[in-house]
Amino acid sequence: MKIKIIKKKIEKDGFVIIKKIINKNQVNKILKEMELTFDYCVSLSSKKKVLKSFDQKYMWLQKKHNKLKSRAYDISQLNQSMFKTIFSKKLQNITKNYFGKSPLVDYPEIKFQDNLNKRLQPIHQDIYGTLSSKSLIAWVALTKVSKFYGTLNLIKGSHKMGILKSKFYKSNGFKAHGTIKNLYKNLKITHINIKSGDGVLFHPLLLHGSSKNFSKKIRINYIVRFADISGINYLNNLNCNYIRKPQF
Repeated sequence: MKIKIIKKKIEKDGFVIIKKIINKNQVNKILKEMELTFDYCVSLSSKKKVLKSFDQKYMWLQKKHNKLKSRAYDISQLNQSMFKTIFSKKLQNITKNYFGKSPLVDYPEIKFQDNLNKRLQPIHQDIYGTLSSKSLIAWVALTKVSKFYGTLNLIKGSHKMGILKSKFYKSNGFKAHGTIKNLYKNLKITHINIKSGDGVLFHPLLLHGSSKNFSKKIRINYIVRFADISGINYLNNLNCNYIRKPQF
């Protein structure tokens, strides 16, 4: 897809879907490296436990050693294969042409969503907690995502509403930052349906969140935020004492 079309779609709708933003081999490498982290954590808790699939390892750790599972999640963010795709020629060409220069890379992370659905992200804007007001967020599917498997929900065109008031919501012991619900309750939510390796690029003001996973499979994706240095308030305003916009 040409950069002019990408820019036009993001300007109009707040997002654009890019097919095969990373290839099958890249997806498999990320998943394999991630699974090795969970293999190690399983071995720490039980030398004799044999679990075949990543989903089994993840759910077993969550049930038996949730703290260790959480730490495996933390370490998964350092996935070397994920960083290689972030700096791949295809993604770098898109972001460099989008900003007119090479952007900074801010806060990449891998996300998991199992069918217990205890850590759902409410509808929110990434402008809160983001390094730069001039950002482009890449949401990349590592497994199939849909309304059934759990996916990215978004509200088309909502980036034109500007920065919206938000608060922290708490559910199942999980505290997450979200936009005040009355501000978007009458707006249509779009459920993204894409294959592993496909991605969504979106504006930092776009309203988005996660949906429930009704399948027996764990939904996996990664997120990375590309940041234009000219939008970093921490540099432009020396009276600013925070590097990222606080989540109020």
